[in-house]
Amino acid sequence: MSDNLKPLSVIAVIALIILAPAIRDALREEAATYVDDSESSHDGLPESWNDTQVFCVLFPDQTSHPKFTSGVTMIEQDGSTLGTNSEYNGTGACAGGFSGFENGLDLMDAAVNSSGTDLVYNLTEFSFGLQIDSIGGIEPCDATECSDSSGAYWALYHNGGTSLVGISDIILSEGDVLLWQIATW
Repeated sequence: MSDNLKPLSVIAVIALIILAPAIRDALREEAATYVDDSESSHDGLPESWNDTQVFCVLFPDQTSHPKFTSGVTMIEQDGSTLGTNSEYNGTGACAGGFSGFENGLDLMDAAVNSSGTDLVYNLTEFSFGLQIDSIGGIEPCDATECSDSSGAYWALYHNGGTSLVGISDIILSEGDVLLWQIATW
């Protein structure tokens, strides 16, 4: 009986390998339909950024970025600083005023460039996708104690909700806001 299962297993694996890109694309599209597109993701951001794409990074107060220590600095796509929102809950930076980006990673790269590389990131590429290891030189375990039973990571939010896909798989629309913040497990 096990000899009959081997050819079936090989066929199933081959079919899965062939269909994997189509399955991934279908999951991406389905995840995009569940993203809440509410205007609340623009709260605290400049009004001139309404209906534009925005990229934000919030740093923990205890491990803030040396350049972004009081409130959230608002950076235009051309690199100019609009000001700092000291009422924002945390420290960090947002780069906004972008349009036309269809992929989250492309928007992230443009925002990093507009920040003058203050928001530069390091990543590790795995077979299942990208893992952001640090942003602006801050690693998650710099901000919180990590051990064998607990840890921290850069969590990605899309329009105020936890992203269901990774940064390179996010399909963007005009007015979308991406936000990175350290979370623990």
